[in-house]
Amino acid sequence: MFDPDDISVNPTKNTPVCSNMSRRMMLKLSAVAAGGAVSTGSAQSAKTNSAFHNFKEIGLNQSADIKLADGFEYNNVIGFGDPLKSGMKPYNSNSLTAEEQKNRFGGNCDFTHFFQDPKNPSKGILCVNNESPEFSTNPDKKEREKAAYYSVGCSVVSLQKDSKGDWEVDLQSGLNRRITPDTPAVITGPAASSERLKSAFSKDGIKSAGTLGNCAGGFTPWGTYLTAEENIQSYFTGDVKKHPEKENMKRFGMNGKNHFFHKYDKRFDLNSDSQSPLHFGWIVEIDPQSPDEPIKKHSLLGRAKHECAMMVIDKNSHAVVYTSDDQAFEYIYKFVSKNKYKEGDREHNKKLLEEGILYTAKFLEDGSMKWLPLTFGSGPLTEKNGFNSQADVLLDTRKAADLLGATPMDRPEDIAIHPETGKVYFFMTGNRARSAEKVNSANKVARGSGHIIEMSANHHESTAFWSFFVICGQDLMDQKNSLFHKETSLSGRFVYPDNGCFDTSGEMWICSDGYGFPGFSDGLWHCSINGKKGLSRRMATAPVRSEFTGPCFTEDGKGLFLAVQHPGSVKGGSFPDFNGSKARSSVVYIKRQV
Repeated sequence: MFDPDDISVNPTKNTPVCSNMSRRMMLKLSAVAAGGAVSTGSAQSAKTNSAFHNFKEIGLNQSADIKLADGFEYNNVIGFGDPLKSGMKPYNSNSLTAEEQKNRFGGNCDFTHFFQDPKNPSKGILCVNNESPEFSTNPDKKEREKAAYYSVGCSVVSLQKDSKGDWEVDLQSGLNRRITPDTPAVITGPAASSERLKSAFSKDGIKSAGTLGNCAGGFTPWGTYLTAEENIQSYFTGDVKKHPEKENMKRFGMNGKNHFFHKYDKRFDLNSDSQSPLHFGWIVEIDPQSPDEPIKKHSLLGRAKHECAMMVIDKNSHAVVYTSDDQAFEYIYKFVSKNKYKEGDREHNKKLLEEGILYTAKFLEDGSMKWLPLTFGSGPLTEKNGFNSQADVLLDTRKAADLLGATPMDRPEDIAIHPETGKVYFFMTGNRARSAEKVNSANKVARGSGHIIEMSANHHESTAFWSFFVICGQDLMDQKNSLFHKETSLSGRFVYPDNGCFDTSGEMWICSDGYGFPGFSDGLWHCSINGKKGLSRRMATAPVRSEFTGPCFTEDGKGLFLAVQHPGSVKGGSFPDFNGSKARSSVVYIKRQV
């Protein structure tokens, strides 16, 4: 299986903490005591047992449809091309236009978060990442490409419950909207107004526009949505070798190969607007309640191929955001706000991500870890190494982490924070490029197929403790290098853990990204935290050639939003329409059958 994120662009030779590790050491690390709990600030707190826990595990076999454990059902909430405004015609793949797509649900949906209305639990707003272009079958190639251009970004969708208790789109809501490559944005933090961010489009280095490559994300306790710009490198066309930012672009994995975006926006033509690539690769904050407000690109959270942005309020009331950089041998980061969170003061809180300190993680063999500050003038982050300001440190986040000696990880993807204990779980999707010589304490399997690390709740400190929660080994059958609960079945084992979340009783749920892995099918697993730790059971299997993404439970724990990304078209009917149309991505709602 090929994935461009498996290709390393990290030029450093950071010496691993250890070149090899025995199983005894692995088990010792797995037993390291974690720190004390603090308030997470999560919208989901532990309540009664989830309605999802009791089920009979299902098998690996796929079909054109979602397969669920007995007793569960789903309804399709919204799919690529569905209207977000009243008066629009139903989706038609053969006639979809670019102008229509501006007001239709985006493509290849990934992370989701549901903001349930605190005054009316039968209403809420669903925010969804639209990670990459999705194409219709419009016979006009130009119209097909332009519509795909407008299919990326994010979708903000107002929902209401129907008479059956299922969620449906409220087409009358003025909050429904698309965030596309054209949506007005601003840069915040130290990089704002940097000479390196000034471009033909942005004369002041503050004005910006659009978001794309949106993978996972997060949310804030003040009700805003965080989306992570990940694989932005492939959208830009031009000569990288002669580019003024060639060093930065090389470290980011940009190659300038031909992509259709430059046909419709000069910002994606490196020869027309050279600095525009630096406007992408950020954590972006979106206020779903304020459709006229520019989205914010927070430079203080660093520029990388961000996978997610999970927030917690530490015991000192500072906002802490954990982020990851999804590529082989890249790093994990933590941002701590300068100012404190104020309950109920939304305008104050919406500025918390504009001042603070960014850190990167170094994992040690004894089960401890350090958070190293990415601060201009500190250690190697000086003019001698090409940094002239804090803006440079943030624009060259990967380079700064290289010099600090951060631990190169196995494609850090999602991050989940336990709603009761505050422990942090880091998802490593795997690293087929890691040789035995490059194994380190936190990434112990050569050519590994993923693992999950558990970290103590020391959010406010520069040190913490860590251990392994699950290790997937090299493949499904690898018992020697894996760490699951001994009762985990073959169907219960997963590879390439990608997205995860906690339900309302504090149990973990995991989606995989192992499409194409021999003998494996992507799905959704319950992985026990409170009971038999590390016992994972398959609850759902994704449609053929697709993966599940963005699991998000409702606050009562009775329902789950789940995205189905890049499903395959099959004869006899494709997901989710089964009417002869091409398959399309969508978000579904899963619940117990009545």
